[in-house]
Amino acid sequence: MSDVGVAGREIGRLDMGRVIQEMFAVLGRNFVTFLVLSAILVGLPALLTGFLQLKFLRTDEGFAWQTIFGSLAAALGALILQGTVIYATVNDLNGKRASVGDALAIGLRVFLPLLGIGLLWYLAVLLGVLLLIVPGLMILVAWSVCIPTYVAERTTLTGSFGRSAELTRGNRWRIFGLMLLYIVALLIVEAVLGVFGAAGRVASGGAMSFLQALVVTPLISVANGMIGASGTAVLYVELRKIRDGVGAESLASIFD
Repeated sequence: MSDVGVAGREIGRLDMGRVIQEMFAVLGRNFVTFLVLSAILVGLPALLTGFLQLKFLRTDEGFAWQTIFGSLAAALGALILQGTVIYATVNDLNGKRASVGDALAIGLRVFLPLLGIGLLWYLAVLLGVLLLIVPGLMILVAWSVCIPTYVAERTTLTGSFGRSAELTRGNRWRIFGLMLLYIVALLIVEAVLGVFGAAGRVASGGAMSFLQALVVTPLISVANGMIGASGTAVLYVELRKIRDGVGAESLASIFD
């Protein structure tokens, strides 16, 4: 059965290759901006966590607490990063360039609502995973663009989940495929950078090394943040095009 969108128009298929191509194109044109944003919002928390872990590693005092703190700080930073990147991506696809300051202002402005969305999303996915994994994956895919939906369309918090489910309907297997490709790419990056971390551990007698804690892990966090946030933003814009027939130029006015 075919799915239909606005005015009974049949929904097109998501072009996975186009999403990947557009993502790298947007990344290339905004590399410095995205790098700075990702470094501030997810790189610094990872760097601080690595420093604290090295400090408490020998005594094990507070080591677990530092790990939890770092994960929480990185998750909060990733939420703000999503808001900044959707703003910068929409502007980019309209031939404009967003400054670091403007993008960061947008991300901070929507931080509290995104925090609520992030918590609801996490709890729902966790519950789904506990119910034999498959429901969790279904929720993960259906709600994959709830954050850019909220930022770009100014929906209610709960409305962003329903809107995301609407946008992804009919293309969820392709979105799942994109997620798998993203995971594979991230694993490759982690493996390459992990070689240096392993070398550092050997040199330090098997313990967490300075290189791993303060260089490798923050770099992985920054790369993950840049690719994940820009990929989600581009995916959202592409879904709006094929679902609603709306391009990035129609989304840009919401940020005026």
